[in-house]
Amino acid sequence: MKRLEAALLMRDRDALRLLRANLRAGGYEVKTMRSGQEILGRLESGLGDVLVVGEELPDMDGLMLCRRLRENSNLPVVMIGGEEGSAGVVAALNAGADDYLGYPYSTDEFFARVGAVMRRAGREAARVDDGKRRIGNLVIDVSQRQVIAKGKIAALTPTEFKLLVYLAERPDQVVPHKELLGHVWGQEYIQCVHYLRVGIGRLRQKIEKDPANPIYLVTCSGVGYMLQENAGGK
Repeated sequence: MKRLEAALLMRDRDALRLLRANLRAGGYEVKTMRSGQEILGRLESGLGDVLVVGEELPDMDGLMLCRRLRENSNLPVVMIGGEEGSAGVVAALNAGADDYLGYPYSTDEFFARVGAVMRRAGREAARVDDGKRRIGNLVIDVSQRQVIAKGKIAALTPTEFKLLVYLAERPDQVVPHKELLGHVWGQEYIQCVHYLRVGIGRLRQKIEKDPANPIYLVTCSGVGYMLQENAGGK
């Protein structure tokens, strides 16, 4: 089995040493990065299987790095920050991180979150489907992990793509919050509705002509979301 690789960047040196030791003990080869610019410069040569990044970095903040990464990379990202509660999570997810851990957290929780992110990315990469699904003006190509929206390729993260595909497999059906969270993020996330809201919001920005007035991704208040199959041409 291929040994997993993690790229790691934190401004807090003590936190960096602890995370590096934990990752190595957990079976990861760890590349310690010196700056956000180094990470951005090494995207083409590869950074490994997952990036663990602090909210504060030597040369930029972690949110800015995530936004820059998401311009051309779907590398799984777990952000470590100092803000407890949903505010830190929402900010990180909006910036493009796949998950967020606020201090204090346990080693077990850290590996559970990293493992969940890796499973989501791995399941999506392993999925094979020769067909394409067309919904309105959207083209979803599962074999190529590609979505054409607004006349161009939409840069979706693995989590966003998995969410869209799951809804596309159930067109014109209301899919409950907990079902979406359980399938896309994992059963341990079924109460984390803010993850889903941020994910839907980011998808709307990428596939809707007018994200404030969506025609594809419809909210069914208090229940869930639906992907409208006959929305094209509007």
